Amino acid sequence: MKRFVCAFILVISALALPAWAAASAVFAPCDTNFFQISICPGQSVFIAGEIYDAQNPSGTTLLPEASWDGTDSVVIVSLTILSPALNQITASYCNNEALFVNGHIYDASNPSGTEYLPGAAYTGCDSVININLSFRSEANQHLQQTICTGDTVWVNNQAYDQYYYLGIETIAGGAINGCDSIILVDLTVLPTPKDTVLQSLCPYETLLINGTEYGINRPSGMELLPNAAANGCDSLVYIELTFTQPPNNTAFLGADPLIFSGDSVCLSIPADLDFSDISWQPVLPCVTTDCSNICISSIQNETIIATISDQNQCLFSDTVHISVSKERPIFVPNVFAPEADAPNNRFAIFSGIAVTRINWLTVYDRWGSLVYEARDFQASDEGKAWDGTFSGRKATAGVYAYAFEVTYLDGSQEIRSGMVTLLR
Repeated sequence: MKRFVCAFILVISALALPAWAAASAVFAPCDTNFFQISICPGQSVFIAGEIYDAQNPSGTTLLPEASWDGTDSVVIVSLTILSPALNQITASYCNNEALFVNGHIYDASNPSGTEYLPGAAYTGCDSVININLSFRSEANQHLQQTICTGDTVWVNNQAYDQYYYLGIETIAGGAINGCDSIILVDLTVLPTPKDTVLQSLCPYETLLINGTEYGINRPSGMELLPNAAANGCDSLVYIELTFTQPPNNTAFLGADPLIFSGDSVCLSIPADLDFSDISWQPVLPCVTTDCSNICISSIQNETIIATISDQNQCLFSDTVHISVSKERPIFVPNVFAPEADAPNNRFAIFSGIAVTRINWLTVYDRWGSLVYEARDFQASDEGKAWDGTFSGRKATAGVYAYAFEVTYLDGSQEIRSGMVTLLR
């Protein structure tokens, strides 16, 4: 059987074929094929048992008797090895952030690596991603603050007070490096100082605390004094007041007296009234050593105030108004008998101290004759009384007329007259 091979194949082959084979070979048209293709790194092409890849990208392969006419076929192989798609991820993240690549997590504990994405490149080859991340720490802050009871501190729109004073707040992106700012809130809450006002007052006294008046009508309460405590916080004060009992009889001087002009009236403090001191207005001479009794003589209306103090130095006062009557009492007998017992045996003018003097006294019989006269004497002076005689003889029994002029304490004068009956 005759074999037909290509000339250049013959030359190559002749070097290896025996002599008889070379003598019998003839030249014929060569069946040559060109195989050109692009492949990705790692890929390979098998042609007639030969492997073409990145290490063997080109060559010639003989396919014996593969041509249509029974001759050998030659395949000239030329591969193009495509470069891989290389990507680099270099970025900075916060410690609490992560990056997901190809189903894997890259974070502060896994900051670098290489990912292969099969067929992901635009050429159809694999895409290679080299990852190299850096991580920034969040800003940590410890907020320690002392507050008063009732105060509120706002952190990240969260209220912290006496009931909620410990917590952690995260402010997204709040740090200067763009990461979160983490604040540990740790508050110390000062207690509100408490005090109690226990005080005994007189019934009329009041106590002003924080603008509120406390007294017998408001003996207790509670006041919040802003910033009054030594630590600058508010101070809470409880008020409990007690009051000294006033005298059982507050009108201890008695009823208002009415006297005649010049008369005296005495005022006294009841013996059962417990007091440590007393004062009078106006100042009057005292009758007793403790000054609990005074006497006053007056020709005009007077107002007397007595003020006593108890063992707690509480003061209690009573006031009396002494009214002086406009009447001036003068007693003139309308009958007398010289032979009767005193004082009915004399015709005399009697009065209180309202009358300072009797300027003159005259007595007339029924014919108008003067039978008795006396001048410038004190009222009730029996030495100036008419004894019922005239010119040394007993006057006739009957009705006599009299007249007299008096001077009062206030300096005024008055003439009075009347009739008196002399009996025998």
